[in-house]
Amino acid sequence: MQLGGGCTCSGDECIHTKKRKEGMMEKTEVRNMGRNANEGYVRDDSSTATRLLDKNWSPLIVRKYQMEGWPLFISLICDANLNDLDEVIYRIHEEAKSRGFVNGKIQGARNYCGYMSDKIKEHYNLEKEGVVEGVAVIWYVDKCFISSCYGDLMTHTKCAIELYGILNMMTNI
Repeated sequence: MQLGGGCTCSGDECIHTKKRKEGMMEKTEVRNMGRNANEGYVRDDSSTATRLLDKNWSPLIVRKYQMEGWPLFISLICDANLNDLDEVIYRIHEEAKSRGFVNGKIQGARNYCGYMSDKIKEHYNLEKEGVVEGVAVIWYVDKCFISSCYGDLMTHTKCAIELYGILNMMTNI
């Protein structure tokens, strides 16, 4: 059997089709690809920091939060499982507040965004070093738009255009 479930046998003589019909699939041929994908694993990428061939399984995400009454957008390009993103963001927010970054001043808000960006990257890179390819923390606070970008979201025009296009769409929904 080929990777991805295709078969190299031809015609009616396919042993894999025959085994499936008879309910005799070998354990090594049965895969739960949905479970593996939901866990963040598509191919064995243990020899590289990020996936080289399965980039479609690591799309850009943008998530909106309300922090201190103001919209905060978090964007990530990351190969890690992001199911815990909300917990991570609220934990980092509380840390930033306790460090005095949420103080009603422009520099405090700038520091908040930088701190949030660093901590998001730090959290997901604990799973695998280099797995975070891009982070954007965008906070609109009292007529002040602040963005802190890292990696692909700062250096690749295509990624930045995609991010700001999504932000434009999200604010008009």
